[in-house]
Amino acid sequence: MQVNDTIAMYVEELIGKLGTKKGKKSKNQVEKTTLIPTQANPAYNLSLSGPRPPIWEGQWTKRPPAMTDEEFEKKIAELGTEFAERSVEIGNSGKSASMINKELKNLRDEFENRKGDLMNMYVSVVSPDRKAAYAASNGDHRVSGNETNYRGDNELMYYNSSNGTWAAVSTKAEVERVGKLNNVFSDVITAYEKEHNLKVPYTTISKTWVE
Repeated sequence: MQVNDTIAMYVEELIGKLGTKKGKKSKNQVEKTTLIPTQANPAYNLSLSGPRPPIWEGQWTKRPPAMTDEEFEKKIAELGTEFAERSVEIGNSGKSASMINKELKNLRDEFENRKGDLMNMYVSVVSPDRKAAYAASNGDHRVSGNETNYRGDNELMYYNSSNGTWAAVSTKAEVERVGKLNNVFSDVITAYEKEHNLKVPYTTISKTWVE
């Protein structure tokens, strides 16, 4: 499997998790598919065969840039530094291992949301106009466009009737964009560890989360 394919699978998995968490937040943020939460619609009958429309807020579809690339990269670098500092603080708190693990997990969840919010804005700059492609699909379960995804075909989205969610298929440009911002984040973590001669604790946080 090529590197870009591996990154694409990671990207789709991460956004699937973020989509799930955003759904929880509404009642309260880059795996194998990019899950897009569905729009609640009282007029929609789940017994019907047609798919529900997706919620577009926070999802990858063509948008103008919210800031320059340099500003995005500065924001993600600041986020990486804050993550490292707070992780070390938790690891050195002297609390029980179970409490430290719990706090590290909560910290990871918080930063997945914050990192995902930045990622959505950053990636959408190069995203295809999935919203327009969906509107032109006449309610089909699969949405295609003029751009090529990382698999080499033109499918941009599809509807998963088993769980009532939409899944987006990343383009190569989106995959590269995610990889670039993830590298900024991970490089900051590495630099922090070298500067302070320590290891950021990953007791319940997979190291791959920042790689």
